[in-house]
Amino acid sequence: MSLINQIILLQDVDNKLFEINKLLGDLPTKVQELTEEEDSVKISLENKENDLKDTTVLISTNETLVQTTSDKINSLKDKLIDGSISTNKEYDAMMETIDFEKNLLDEKESELIELMTKKENLSKEIDEDKASLDGIITELKSKKDDLNVKMEEVSEENNALKIERDNIAKDISEDIMETYMQIYNAREGVACSEILDNNCEGCGAYIPPQLVNEALSKEIVNCGTCSRFLYKSENNTKN
Repeated sequence: MSLINQIILLQDVDNKLFEINKLLGDLPTKVQELTEEEDSVKISLENKENDLKDTTVLISTNETLVQTTSDKINSLKDKLIDGSISTNKEYDAMMETIDFEKNLLDEKESELIELMTKKENLSKEIDEDKASLDGIITELKSKKDDLNVKMEEVSEENNALKIERDNIAKDISEDIMETYMQIYNAREGVACSEILDNNCEGCGAYIPPQLVNEALSKEIVNCGTCSRFLYKSENNTKN
């Protein structure tokens, strides 16, 4: 079989595969998108749950520190009135210590409020992510089921066509295959065009007699206008 005939046959197989993919519609793309979305939400959910654990630990630590600091301030205040302080210098030092502890207490109480707000927000976001994930999983299962049903309907033909395509493509050089795929994609599945009355059937451009003869000889010829592979049927040799 000539190379141009192999390319024509390859185009025919690719068009049949394209029609099968059309039957599947956007299901493969939707399944892929939902799968990626599921993975993204799972990662986000895991990160938030870990953040919630860390925040809970920090809240517990801060609550302990707030209580300890508060107890320390009360203890220092008790010393101010129980006769333990005998000089102004000691009194001033005690007040300075109490002020320091109060500032520390205010700081830790503010941190504690922020942490508790963060925990509340994280808990809410986690619940929302879980609900979203449940919805994604349900939709993904439905789309996968639909896709599997359609795949079963066309799998035998699809597999046979893929095997046929591989057998054809293995005898075509990489350069020609790359050119073919570029033209196939650019020309919406029409990479090969017949020469009719010295014109490219695909774009209507005039084909010089020399190229027509080369096409008749089964040589690889491309249209100078649309780049399609040109061929001429032996039963259509009118120039």
